[in-house]
Amino acid sequence: MAAVFNASGRQYYILEHKTESLYHHAGESQKIIVDQVELGRDSACQVRFDESFETVSRRHAAIVKDGEGWKVIPLSQTNPTYVNGQPIMAETKLNNGDEIRLSSKGPLMGFIIPQGKQSLVSSIGMTERLSLFRQQALRPYKRAIWTLAIILILAVGGLITWNILQGKKFDRELLEKQAQIEEVQQNLTESDELIDALNKELVNTQHASAAERARVRERLEKAQKDRDDLLKRAGDLQYDMDQAIQAADDAGRDIKAAQDKIKELEGKIQEMDAKKQQQMKEANDVNEEGKSLSDIIKRNQKSKPNLQ
Repeated sequence: MAAVFNASGRQYYILEHKTESLYHHAGESQKIIVDQVELGRDSACQVRFDESFETVSRRHAAIVKDGEGWKVIPLSQTNPTYVNGQPIMAETKLNNGDEIRLSSKGPLMGFIIPQGKQSLVSSIGMTERLSLFRQQALRPYKRAIWTLAIILILAVGGLITWNILQGKKFDRELLEKQAQIEEVQQNLTESDELIDALNKELVNTQHASAAERARVRERLEKAQKDRDDLLKRAGDLQYDMDQAIQAADDAGRDIKAAQDKIKELEGKIQEMDAKKQQQMKEANDVNEEGKSLSDIIKRNQKSKPNLQ
């Protein structure tokens, strides 16, 4: 920021591009007002070159302020940096008029320090100075700035979005549970009707063969087991629905329809429990009646005279 608002006494330098490239024309003078820039093909580099320069590394070299002057630092481990035609292995002080080349066949730049008052950053107009600052100081952090901006947007809108999604989730869960309740109620009704029919069929088979009675009884026992499984499922569903209603209520959702549906399920469970007890009693009465009839037949057979 000092390069923009505290420019008095601060110097800048110029990179004179001597090689035509996608981002810089030959003869272009690029003013550098910040203390450090990187040169290379990476999009974060302040002095960037295009992909046609295959021997230029992503982060090839850096020019850094060094006291009252500047120095160039080679960053690439594979492609050399040249100053005045000589490869450098370590940081090297730059002098006015030096030439910098990135790799032996890479782009060539002249390093120029303006003279007199024109060498001061303050000699550059504020509008241009702000533009240079944006390009040179903010460019390396462009991705981070965008990331922070996105995070801020998400932070502002995230809670609202989360509440909307959570509300829809609660509503969807309640609707799913209500549909499951309707299904289990229908299944309980059909099970009840089947057990009633099989009980009547069992009564009507009092005088049928033992095999026929056994088949009816087997079907009845299976139907009763299925009914018991349905009642257990209904009980589990009732518990799950209670939990879903509580969560939805805490979230401020409309739970009246769900409450009505669970009351309906509770009534159905009570009705089926009562019907189950009644059916068990009727089955016992049928068994006792069958035993009494069997005893009478046996006594009659014993009382018949032996005709032999």
